[in-house]
Amino acid sequence: MFSIIKSLLTQEPDSIVSLIYCNRDIDSIIFKDELSKWETKYEGRLHVIHVLDNAPMNWQGYSGLLNPEMLKKLFERIPDWGIDKTTYLMCGPEGMMKNVDTLLAQHQIPATSIFKESFVQGIIAKETKKEDAKTSSEAKTREVTIRYDGQEFKVTVKPKDSILASALDQGIDLPYSCQSGLCTACRGKALSGQVKLDEEEGLSKSERDEGYVLTCVGHPMTDDVVIEIG
Repeated sequence: MFSIIKSLLTQEPDSIVSLIYCNRDIDSIIFKDELSKWETKYEGRLHVIHVLDNAPMNWQGYSGLLNPEMLKKLFERIPDWGIDKTTYLMCGPEGMMKNVDTLLAQHQIPATSIFKESFVQGIIAKETKKEDAKTSSEAKTREVTIRYDGQEFKVTVKPKDSILASALDQGIDLPYSCQSGLCTACRGKALSGQVKLDEEEGLSKSERDEGYVLTCVGHPMTDDVVIEIG
């Protein structure tokens, strides 16, 4: 998405971009500084609307989940250049995408003007299925130790749940964004134990070799998993 925005700003001088950007908190805003610089450099051509799940006390922007009501208000803030001159791009969790789809349908936006990138897992290759079958017998409820922000947490992870989802369900506030293994906001280093990842594309080979894992798509395969985040 950011590559597309950069290309439009640098290569299409007549293009204007409006971005509704949702994040967990200020610290999890990826490309925050770059977007701010672009807004200044391309004044009038880039408009960013930030939405935070957990906003600080002095936050003057939008906060909370991007539900249909908020989405409708934000959509009204976007300049209307005409359906035939506008392209709509969306990228994010399935629930949010459905809300956007519904809103665009209400505004009679044609499907040919809508493009999506989903935060979901793709088709699993046969080799991966074989590996899953091989390790399925090892899947069971395990306890994972997570070190984050000077604290240590014990997280109980069920076989089909990710480490991040389990931590969030238990009220442990860990960093994350896409929850699909793409943005790496949830990255941590496995100090011990084995962690199986549903998706590895977000990590480089060197990061994997050093023991880094993604908690949003990670599952403990041994009883001694210790992950340090940050």
